[in-house]
Amino acid sequence: MIENPLLTGIVMVFIIIFLLIACAFVYMTTPNKFRFFDMPVAYCHRGYHDDVFPENSLGAFRKAAECELGVELDVQPTKDGKIVVFHDKTAKRVCGVDKAISEMTFDEVSGLCLKGTEEKIPLFTEVLEVLGGVPVSCEIKTSGADFDPVFLEGVYQILKDYEGNFNVISFNPFVLEWFKNNHPEIIRGQLAAGKDDIGIKGFLGWALSNLLLNFKAKPDFISYKFDDKSFGFALNRFYGTRLCCYTVHSMDDVEFAANEGFSTFVGEHFDISEV
Repeated sequence: MIENPLLTGIVMVFIIIFLLIACAFVYMTTPNKFRFFDMPVAYCHRGYHDDVFPENSLGAFRKAAECELGVELDVQPTKDGKIVVFHDKTAKRVCGVDKAISEMTFDEVSGLCLKGTEEKIPLFTEVLEVLGGVPVSCEIKTSGADFDPVFLEGVYQILKDYEGNFNVISFNPFVLEWFKNNHPEIIRGQLAAGKDDIGIKGFLGWALSNLLLNFKAKPDFISYKFDDKSFGFALNRFYGTRLCCYTVHSMDDVEFAANEGFSTFVGEHFDISEV
């Protein structure tokens, strides 16, 4: 049988291209080198909130601390550089005021009420004082890919003296890269979800859902939406990366997530202490 040199050459080119793409995927999705760190089994999503104590309120955090439960919370800066604990970009959903937190001073922000209660938007320092050492997973909120290094340094200066276990998480891999370069001792977690849930369209949304910027962020763990999947996420499972999931709402969700390889669970609206 006579070989076809042209066909052989084409096949070899395709094999080489495939191997190059595979190597690129592995390089781009590989997380930080393994290092030992403590992480609780469960976190209360935005505190142990309910109808009485709204999300990210001092009451919700105080309740979590009383139950000795870890908390996931969100931080962002006000117009005058104060660091507050609040999730949304604007105060419309939680406070009924359609204005961005970053466009208000702390005096303005502190005058708002959460979900019609007497609870106010708290300073990050106030929250950590109330938590008193329970584990904290601190999500750093940014606008798109942009971030203010002064804000990140402020978060670090507050967190570094916290007596409990803590880590920083973000959907923005460049935030984690900043911590990697400036405070590498801090444990970093990359937040992600499937392309349809990540909120960013096009190639960038696909890249973030597949964790293709891990080579920049070098996260110590991945925090992924518990019922979403992607090829990049599957690779991280294969690597043995520690996996945290959000947001579970029942023990059935926890069981499903555990079977998917998650070992830490961020939950709300059920007794997370059962996990």
